[in-house]
Amino acid sequence: MNAEHSVTLKEVFLEAVTACSPRTLLPPLIESSRDCIRIAGHSLGNNPLHVFGSGKAAVSMANSLYTALGKRIAGGTLVSPEESPTLPPNLRHFTGDHPIPTERSYRAGQVMMQAMKSLLPSDRFVYLLSGGSSALMEIPAPPFSISDIAIATKLLFEAGLPIADTNMVRIHLSRLKGGGLSKQIRAKGIVLVMSDVLDSPLSVIGSAPLWPVKRNYNACVDLLRNNGLWPALPANIRSFLTKSPEEEPLSFAIPHEIVADNRTMLYAVRAALEDRKVPVRIVSDHLDGEAADVGHGIAGLALNVSESLKDGEKLALLFSGETTVTVKGNGTGGRCQELALAALAELQGNPAITLFTAGSDGRDGPTDAAGAVADHRIWIKSQEIGLFSEKFLAQNDSYHFFQSTGGLINTGPTGINLLDIVIALIQR
Repeated sequence: MNAEHSVTLKEVFLEAVTACSPRTLLPPLIESSRDCIRIAGHSLGNNPLHVFGSGKAAVSMANSLYTALGKRIAGGTLVSPEESPTLPPNLRHFTGDHPIPTERSYRAGQVMMQAMKSLLPSDRFVYLLSGGSSALMEIPAPPFSISDIAIATKLLFEAGLPIADTNMVRIHLSRLKGGGLSKQIRAKGIVLVMSDVLDSPLSVIGSAPLWPVKRNYNACVDLLRNNGLWPALPANIRSFLTKSPEEEPLSFAIPHEIVADNRTMLYAVRAALEDRKVPVRIVSDHLDGEAADVGHGIAGLALNVSESLKDGEKLALLFSGETTVTVKGNGTGGRCQELALAALAELQGNPAITLFTAGSDGRDGPTDAAGAVADHRIWIKSQEIGLFSEKFLAQNDSYHFFQSTGGLINTGPTGINLLDIVIALIQR
């Protein structure tokens, strides 16, 4: 980043991550007395609680819950991407894969379903749900294999469909999703949610394992046909969807409480910038669309705003949401990196603007980077070593562009998942 900037955007990002972490957000929601445990206003009795969870924030949420309740946790099961996380002593952990489900995801789904099915009607539980759950645990609906689900998931992602559409299809192919898991439960409990979906629809987050969703097979078929995906799907999936299987009764709705969403993260970024005396303008908390197009648009806006500032003035433009990438090349990257690369091409090395974009979970697409930074330094480096942004955009290879120019942002997993942040810092 430009040396003259009075703020380090990566530090701002990490400070916001801390402000949005379960260890910050969960304790105020928990009341524990000898007679009763209350979480988010819900009374869960005075017996020990069973704790379950899935997603990228499941482990950090469980550790925060344990800090508050300690021995009042009876046990439970978590599914996350981590291989060997640090856990409370009485919780089991299973690793699933993301973003494409695998046999490990299938095993994790089986274990979770059996664990929750074994609860007694007198038991009480808390389920910790966060983004990533859709891939991390799965039980395919008969007659599908996990390989069939993986093929369909890959096609949906590469087509750049919005997450609501992708999850709608996945729900129809799964025994777990769309309330499937809740059909196995006799106990009462609540679901605490860290949302990675715009507007936090409970029918979409994590593909709704505990929220009943009505199936619409004809809508699935139309969606897949209209996006040119139908011929590439496994034949058994096409046959299943066109036969419109008989509807099963919807499960009962378990209370869900949203703990945090992308606005929580956006406001935390704003606070961190304002603490550093940087004026802030929140432009959008609903960022979506094709990542490259969004990157061009944000860069164009930043250039226009830059022209309106006086010498010595600075301003940060903030955006949050989730873009998509329609994969046309065979490169490596994620939506944040693609957005940053498109912005870099538009900015053409303008020294007044630094664009920073990262996924709040610390991982952008199938890469080890959280995102990327586009600024004068990165542009000059790319020109010196003969890298041209347009070529890398055509191949969807933003990762290798920023790896070569030093623009990758690496944070490691953050323990939260609240969509993406884009900061365009302008300093005249």
